Amino acid sequence: MTSRLFAIGLEGPELAPAERGVLQRLPPRGVILFRRNLATLDGLARLMSELREIGVPHLYLDQEGGPVDRLRELVAPSPSLARAARTGTARRAGEAAGAMLAALGFDVDLAPVVDRGLPEAGALVLGERCAAADPAAIVRAAGDFLDGLHSHGVGGCLKHFPGLGRARLDTHQALPALPDDPAEEELDLEPFRRLMERARAVMISHAAATDGRPASLSPAVATGLLRERLRFRGASFSDDLEMGALSEFGGLPERCVLAAAAGCDLLLVCRRIADYPACVEAVQRSVPTARRQEATSRLDAYDRHLQELRQSSRAPALTLAEVRTELTDLA
Repeated sequence: MTSRLFAIGLEGPELAPAERGVLQRLPPRGVILFRRNLATLDGLARLMSELREIGVPHLYLDQEGGPVDRLRELVAPSPSLARAARTGTARRAGEAAGAMLAALGFDVDLAPVVDRGLPEAGALVLGERCAAADPAAIVRAAGDFLDGLHSHGVGGCLKHFPGLGRARLDTHQALPALPDDPAEEELDLEPFRRLMERARAVMISHAAATDGRPASLSPAVATGLLRERLRFRGASFSDDLEMGALSEFGGLPERCVLAAAAGCDLLLVCRRIADYPACVEAVQRSVPTARRQEATSRLDAYDRHLQELRQSSRAPALTLAEVRTELTDLA
């Protein structure tokens, strides 16, 4: 089913009747929530329950900590990955995030960030989202955070492939070009190379490749670099296909087709659910069956990975009050 190649966002904190109808007619792989969907803990619980009741298989959250902290006001502020790296507490931060997401009912955290925090580039654009500039330090911190998530049965996803550390523009607004520098590219790729099989999922960014296309729409990156050169066998997620970096690459359905054809397995449409049916139709019509089957197979394997994480989790479940105490201690 082509709709299972999508993760979809919602407009607000309640599931609108039209949204319910779309999700029931075209069941996605999952729903991704953002701060606009998280008004209160009780409201979130109702929303999560409704989504489960209509058969949404997976619920995703972008919970990095620091600048990207969706649960700050509902639970407690979470430390950034940079702070956790500096203080040697990345494993505890990952455990706290995993316990919090598990308590709330989420399956996947779209974290950790493994981009390099380079001066006048990643360090400015991404800031505290980056653990460090040094690949080895990134691997240590991001690996610890990922292990912490996994210990509570929550999946992770490395981002933003092939690395935004050298990007000088924010892909939410514009299309940054990465300089053609093989030595620097190898440094960008090192954290992905070291951690991707542990994470089983990689998010592909919208940074421009050498062919001028965003990585998410570029077969040279999403397939050639990720699959053929690095031999990644897991699932690849597109970054949000509504972002400004893609504004010159057609409407949302066209972007979905380009991303799927390039090699992205899960297509993220993070707000415009009204356009989702047209996106599904376009991918069904224009992306070869073999490519859609390949993406489905990889996403099914990632789903099995999530099930294995839940079954193998040995960490004691924490209440939100206990998570709040832990986050306060980490602050």
